[in-house]
Amino acid sequence: MDWVIPGQLARSPRPGRSAAGDVQADPVAVDTWLVRARAHGIRSVICLLSQEQLALYGCLPQGLLTRYREEGFEVVHIDVEDAQWPPLQPAHVEQVWRAFVSLPKPVLVHCSAGLWRTGHAIEVILGRLEQGG
Repeated sequence: MDWVIPGQLARSPRPGRSAAGDVQADPVAVDTWLVRARAHGIRSVICLLSQEQLALYGCLPQGLLTRYREEGFEVVHIDVEDAQWPPLQPAHVEQVWRAFVSLPKPVLVHCSAGLWRTGHAIEVILGRLEQGG
């Protein structure tokens, strides 16, 4: 987890992501990620995983998004396919901004690797903040 704006905005790869990429998540690694997020004071998560990537959380009977909520996080899921250009379509851009504005801070944004989709979302948020919203 890395702070983009300390105390307001953070970014990360998905919980339990392996160096092997899109493989089933390890429940212990997911738990470790959740502990780290709480230790950072994260209150909300913007999840940019596709439905196919959410299916990698079969190790969690309730699924990843419900697990977040059970752990006390506010969650917005925006279903974004991986490996697209641009990483976020215009509708996604607006959803990311509305989510960031409405969610309790700090907000953590993640996709799978925490690079392209997450990076584009962070760029959108920073750009809008710079322009005054």
